[in-house]
Parts: sequence; C-alpha cells; structure tokens
Amino acid sequence: MATVKEYTNKPVISTSDGRKLGKIKDLYLDPRLTKVTAVYLGGSGVLRRRKLMIERDRVQTCGVDAWLVARADVVVGPGDIAGSRDFVPARQLHGRQIVSEGGTEIATVDDVVLDGECRVKGFTLGKIPASGPLAERKAIALEALTSLGSKTSPMVTTLAQAESTEIRP
Repeated sequence: MATVKEYTNKPVISTSDGRKLGKIKDLYLDPRLTKVTAVYLGGSGVLRRRKLMIERDRVQTCGVDAWLVARADVVVGPGDIAGSRDFVPARQLHGRQIVSEGGTEIATVDDVVLDGECRVKGFTLGKIPASGPLAERKAIALEALTSLGSKTSPMVTTLAQAESTEIRP
C-alpha cells in the first residue's frame, strides 16, 4: 500500500509514444472517499489557467515510479470528466480532525492510504493527543469511520472500532 504523498510528483507517461505528460500534483477522490477518481497534473496557460486532469479509468498502471496511460489525449479539463465537481482533492483531507462520537479529539488526517488499485483503505494520522493502539499504529481504517466529515466538520469514529480495526490490503 502507498500514500498519496508517495505518488505526488511521480511522472505520468504515455505508453504510445513514451512522452511524459506531467507530474502528479494531487489525486482526487470520489465523494465517499472510497477510491481515486482522477489524477490532477496542475494547470497550464499563463493568462487563463486551465486545470489538467486524467480520469482514473484511463490510467493503465499506478506504478511506484511512474503512472502509465495509453495516449496523450487522456489529459483533459475537469469539465470533461463526469461528476468532477464532486471530487475531493486528497490534499484537502490533510489536517481534517477525527473525533469520537462524543466529540473527543482523536487525531488529524495526515495522508490517504491506497491499495494497488487506488482504492482508499484508510488514513495515516498526524496529531494524536493520546497514547494507545491508534498512536502506535499511526493510521485508521476507512471502515472505522462513521462519518467522513467535510471541509468544515470533522470525521467521526467510535474509539473502540478505530482501535480494533486495522487497515487491510
């Protein structure tokens, strides 16, 4: 398993001509935070910046050293990908609080943990105010969360479930 940070700045290469199409700047997740839906390559243009993305279904290989796509024409704008307005940038999750159902702060999200198919398996943890299994593991499984939160609200978990549920490949 890898994290979004490990994929950041990895090149995206077209297998049809070997051309480097850009570097991964961020990964976008579906609204339920279950899988990667798009790769964000940054922007192009000087006066009118245009976001450049690749739909996850167009990625052939999510490699540790590079991501491979069939052709260069898979790089599109967000308007060319259905549902892109609802995608969640992985970097937006960094620092999101995780609290117990009673409201006690448990940790903050540091990064997103992905399996080899770019499905979200859990989150690495940043600030962990208390000791215990989560502090030792420094990660929480996606399935241990009862609410994913939002930009303005924290993720929620039952502490017992968070401590007993490990991230599985």
